[in-house]
Amino acid sequence: MVKIDYEQYVDALIKDIQNLVQIPSVRNLDQASEGGPYGPAIAQAVEWLEEKAQVDGFQTENHQGHVLTIEPKNNGQGQRVEIACHLDVVDVAAGWEDDPFSGKIVDNRLYGRGSDDMKRADMLVYYALKIIRDYQIPLKNQLVWVYGTDEECNMDDMKYFRQLAPEPSFAFTPDGNFPLSIGEKGALTWTISGQWPADSLVHSLKGGEGANVVASSCQIALKANNPEAAEAYCQAKGWPAKVVSDSELVVIQVKGKAAHSSVPELGANAIVRALDIAANAYGDHYASQLLDCIGSSDGSGLGIDSATEKMGALTFNLGTLVLDGKGTYQMEVDIRYPDAWTSDQLYDQVKTHFPEAQFETTFDVPWTLVDAKRPAIQALLKQFEEVFPSEGQEPAVSGGVTYSKFIPNCVGFGAAMADDPTVAHQANEWIDLGNLEDLLRLYTQVIIELGQMEDL
Repeated sequence: MVKIDYEQYVDALIKDIQNLVQIPSVRNLDQASEGGPYGPAIAQAVEWLEEKAQVDGFQTENHQGHVLTIEPKNNGQGQRVEIACHLDVVDVAAGWEDDPFSGKIVDNRLYGRGSDDMKRADMLVYYALKIIRDYQIPLKNQLVWVYGTDEECNMDDMKYFRQLAPEPSFAFTPDGNFPLSIGEKGALTWTISGQWPADSLVHSLKGGEGANVVASSCQIALKANNPEAAEAYCQAKGWPAKVVSDSELVVIQVKGKAAHSSVPELGANAIVRALDIAANAYGDHYASQLLDCIGSSDGSGLGIDSATEKMGALTFNLGTLVLDGKGTYQMEVDIRYPDAWTSDQLYDQVKTHFPEAQFETTFDVPWTLVDAKRPAIQALLKQFEEVFPSEGQEPAVSGGVTYSKFIPNCVGFGAAMADDPTVAHQANEWIDLGNLEDLLRLYTQVIIELGQMEDL
């Protein structure tokens, strides 16, 4: 293989990660338009990358703003291989110490929403494409860079694209942890709505940022006149909270810690804390019942806690809860489940705890598993071991939801190390720039090999 000078690309790579992080590509359907189905900020990210790729001499196709595909002009004609990324990011929650879209670098860390999930990887694989161009590396297979725009929400982008695009022989998405994810737990999201008991002390409540994020803040209003009970309880628990009151209501703004819903144990759910205050500082019976049901991140309160040797443990996240002050509530919950369950079985079990409530399924994809013995997977693992020999080498099953759910023959491959802090979807999200050159080497070598393999 030709000797490649990776170092010469690193400064420009960092600058382009900053440029992309500075685009606040959060979904906004209220401002959707033709060619921008997920709002203007996401459309801006697509436009930025599309223009960049065209200036760099690549073939591009914008699929109505859902997906941008990029291919080298010297592309091969053999088997189709996709490198799948997304340009959208989750919304910004509380707790940021700086502008979440600054791309600021401090102590060799680049900060910003989407830096880890997944704009670092967006640019790493793009620069691998530039290296293939610069070094005129021949390709036997057809390599297609796929940049989606709705991965963090409903993946409507990929549902649209898969109707148009042929099935790849192999694909990977750099949207998780190394060494490699050969499968993913099932993912199920419900919106549950119903009536809140009139005799409850809880007047209204609003908390959370989305089903797939551990709630970082919540405001609860209680029909009470003793704010000191909430103040004392939060102080004893060490929970950041602000308490105000008038003659009729005690209003509590309580903080938590955001985390990805696939690892809810790494966060602190502000909605759960609000229910805890109502139940244990004020003795509200219904808040106590609800807390018992949905306050645990392992699903034990609903009787769905479980684990399998192949896929690990089920996780449960109460993402949002809104009580409107008129007795109607709506909540979003997220469940990542192993191969012990189907979504129908989970519904039957959870429904017994909310018999009068309405359930709307907003996301439902079963677990996936790819044969780890495939030549392409073995090639990825071999290259990873060569570049990062001190890291763990065993493939695993992920609790995340990536494009692997909608792209056939797709596995997760980085870009975070297995023991990296989990910062995706959290305040002050960051990436370490120290291993950027090694990551660029890895992805370039992997993509070149996939471009030349006879048997995938």
